[in-house]
Amino acid sequence: EVTFRSILFIPSKAPNQMFQDYGKKFDNIKLYVRRVFITHDFEDMMPKYLSFVKGVVDSDDLPLNVSRETLQQHKLLKVIKKKLVRKTLDMLKKMDPEEYMEKFYKEYGVNVKLGIIEDHSNRSRLAKLVRFFSSNSETEQTSLQDYLERMKEKQEVIYFVAGTSRKEVESSPFVERLLKKGYEVIFLTEPVDEYCIQSLPEFEGKKFQNVAKEGMKIDGEDSEAAKERKEELEAKFEPLLKWLKDAALGDDYQGLLSCPTV
Repeated sequence: EVTFRSILFIPSKAPNQMFQDYGKKFDNIKLYVRRVFITHDFEDMMPKYLSFVKGVVDSDDLPLNVSRETLQQHKLLKVIKKKLVRKTLDMLKKMDPEEYMEKFYKEYGVNVKLGIIEDHSNRSRLAKLVRFFSSNSETEQTSLQDYLERMKEKQEVIYFVAGTSRKEVESSPFVERLLKKGYEVIFLTEPVDEYCIQSLPEFEGKKFQNVAKEGMKIDGEDSEAAKERKEELEAKFEPLLKWLKDAALGDDYQGLLSCPTV
């Protein structure tokens, strides 16, 4: 176990070239040992997705008279790094929800999503911080926890759809089908969104369901009826499907995606 004192600070504005410089080494965290400045040049003092965090760390438990290279590999420093990340995420979680959205997420929301992709050990913490647009509101983003609280009784999964814009995903027949049944759908319209969701196997025991995936079944829907409907459509459009497979799409052909209407 290690004891240390730290002051962490998040700039109100994200750096102009934060993502162009993503992965580069930053000197935002200054390390002191027994109030003696050691360095600001440690690699990975913060993970890439938190590279914007600035601060000072001081510990009495680290050795003072060793090389910087030796100190960097010290097991207690690794513990400090881990605790700094968790302290940062806990600090964000405690923010007022409105202040969190206005002052932090507007600037660093993409970083939270990148953290879910990159930081396996803190994925559950980051999942509570991520926000997405959904069919619930045209202007306000939702947390996954709030989505769960609005879920229909006996709803087993979290529905989502990916696209390039809200207008595109809202006009999807897959989405229209769910909305007519009263389900909320998360809209993934940013390039990083789909990778983020793919990195989350589940949230609070609920798995994620892509509504555009072939064979997707709504809770309580008769799968046999859907299968029969698909077979009817395949028979009806057999000449077109054959042309798509043999002439137009070739290896890219993936079969008929049926979307039953309500």
